[in-house]
Amino acid sequence: MANVIIKSDERRHQEAAILSQFGDGCERNSDRENREYAEEINARMNEVKREVGIR
Repeated sequence: MANVIIKSDERRHQEAAILSQFGDGCERNSDRENREYAEEINARMNEVKREVGIR
């Protein structure tokens, strides 16, 4: 059985914005790796925002 992650449109938009801010990621990484890094950055930024009360 495969694990499936259903992402909201807002989450997809945030991850796409992160990728574009970093110039679509590192050239040495695959697109998949760059998307995974953007996903991790987005998750950690959301944690920080919750901790400081942003949003």
